[in-house]
Amino acid sequence: MPLPPLARPAADLPTGETSRQAHQLILAGHGSEGQRRLAGGRVLVVGADEIGAPLIAHLADSGVGMIGVADGSPMDPWDRYLGLPDAEPADRATAWARVLGRTHPDLRTVTESWFELPRAREMVQDYDLVVCAGEDPARCQLVDDVCAEAGIPFVWGSMGPTGGRVSVFWDRHGPGIRDLFPRPPAPYFRGVSGTLKVVGAWLGVALATEVIKLLTGQGEALVGRVMEYDAMAGTCATGPLRPHERAARPAGPTAAEPFFGLLSPEATEAARESTITAEQLKELLDEGAPVNLVDVREPDEYAFAHLPGSVLVPQEEFLHGDAAARLPADRRTVLLCRAGIRSAEVLAVVKRSGHQDAVHLGGGILSWAQRIDPEMPTY
Repeated sequence: MPLPPLARPAADLPTGETSRQAHQLILAGHGSEGQRRLAGGRVLVVGADEIGAPLIAHLADSGVGMIGVADGSPMDPWDRYLGLPDAEPADRATAWARVLGRTHPDLRTVTESWFELPRAREMVQDYDLVVCAGEDPARCQLVDDVCAEAGIPFVWGSMGPTGGRVSVFWDRHGPGIRDLFPRPPAPYFRGVSGTLKVVGAWLGVALATEVIKLLTGQGEALVGRVMEYDAMAGTCATGPLRPHERAARPAGPTAAEPFFGLLSPEATEAARESTITAEQLKELLDEGAPVNLVDVREPDEYAFAHLPGSVLVPQEEFLHGDAAARLPADRRTVLLCRAGIRSAEVLAVVKRSGHQDAVHLGGGILSWAQRIDPEMPTY
């Protein structure tokens, strides 16, 4: 169902935009009015990572007139692409504001704070819509609730190992994120399990396309539908999203605990009193204490770098196999991974199996390399 355009057309295109946007200006059905609507459009992007970065780049290059970036994370090495050459220290939002100020001087770039209550309600009032493809389900629910309260669309994306999904949640026109996920999904943290970065670029372009359709009123936005991309199979399919009988929106947006801890509640509880530091592990090893040092990463990771004396038992063998039952009972089990996330999840399984004295290495081998062995290669 075609929807009315969200953006009011700007009176004129900024200087230089006529030549920059020549290909869109001659596009049938878009033309001058569509381009002026983009110039009048105001878009808030929550998160400027592998998905948000190409999204921002394409929104700017398509002629969107105002882009807010809400991301206070520091720039990481994998963030320095797609128009982000700055070597100066900065958070992602500030870095994008600097770059776009040079490359698109007529674009208004707004550096926003983290998308959190109570600021979130005030923040969205300045925009026509919000785009978020974050790893944190609680934050996505918050975006959905705040957008519903403000009466504006939420363009959503989700990234997996080799694929992703896109939809548009607009309370007055169709289902919301709780209809897709009546119960919050298990977060997929790319920094732990990995992903193909090109999938982020695909998602960024797909999200930008939905934004353009909504701002200009062109085409069929993904309201009430979910588009799913599988890079390995080379398929892209779209299916309906209908209201779910058990979906319930709270009376008002709540500051749900974001998934910044990257641990399930079970893993959080298991690790509460059973986490050791790199220094404590070194002391155990130096003393020759009887420990069973178990690395729960993948074989390629283990081959790249591992602690001497450790044995490899990938996480899946604990979560969906009998690895916990095979652990020796005469030695204390010490679990480790890259950053301490997977090992904490495995720790919960191991404790349920009866190994109450098991512990895991907080911070994983990254902590070991930083504090104990600077020569250890890291990734």
